[in-house]
Amino acid sequence: MIKVHLVNYEQGMGIDGILSKYANKMAEELEKLGVAVSVSAQPEPADINHHINYYSYVPSGTIDTLQITHIWEGDRLEKLKKGIKTATGICFSKETEEFLRSKGIETTTILPAHDGYPRKKKRVCILTNVYPNGCKREGMFYELLGNIDRSKFHFYIMGKNWNVDGLNMTLIEKFNPLDYAEILNKCDYCLYFGLDEGSMGVLDAKQVGMKIIAPLQGFHKEIGIDYPFDTQKELNKIFKDLEFNPVESWTWNNYCLQHKKLWEKLKER
Repeated sequence: MIKVHLVNYEQGMGIDGILSKYANKMAEELEKLGVAVSVSAQPEPADINHHINYYSYVPSGTIDTLQITHIWEGDRLEKLKKGIKTATGICFSKETEEFLRSKGIETTTILPAHDGYPRKKKRVCILTNVYPNGCKREGMFYELLGNIDRSKFHFYIMGKNWNVDGLNMTLIEKFNPLDYAEILNKCDYCLYFGLDEGSMGVLDAKQVGMKIIAPLQGFHKEIGIDYPFDTQKELNKIFKDLEFNPVESWTWNNYCLQHKKLWEKLKER
């Protein structure tokens, strides 16, 4: 079992800030990964001393790694140049790693972690009646529902004759101004399918600052459409892109796992 000591320099200053958060979160997660971990304000005997952060770095005499954030020219860069002689630097971004490489400083990058708050559902409104002749192309919506992860959305529909179930769906069949205003206030996107000059619901949604998903036709061309589509394939892709969470894997587990892998390599050397 690898033994890692987290040096939280904030702790020695009586500060309970973001660096302490990283130390505490890492300690909690590293234990789950089978790492023998300890935390204090100064280096201690261990296989690895991981210093949070680089500016107050004091070499431990063991293998040292430095958390690197908020680096710029001047005293901070000079501090890091000195520290990197006896430690391995770990950046929060490739941009910082590339900047440091341009200064002759070799580091690596492990992207930061989020706290895993529940992801909000995207709230989408549809503000139109539908008719027996299918002129509003509402069939595209029914097809869309079979091609997306519905748990990631909530649809608010105001209009007559929609054939929808209650799964992540609020249906108000009769127009009333209070509910209409509430929908305009709470939703993130407005969705419209028709090819009939433009939708007054879309116009109102644009006025309140919503993102619009609609065909680029009629006066929609003048107001500007954020996510234009015409075909079912194009519509499905828009919603697949909206489903995507670019930081889904940026968890504390993954953050600490990447550190553990790096530390094991350093120890083997």
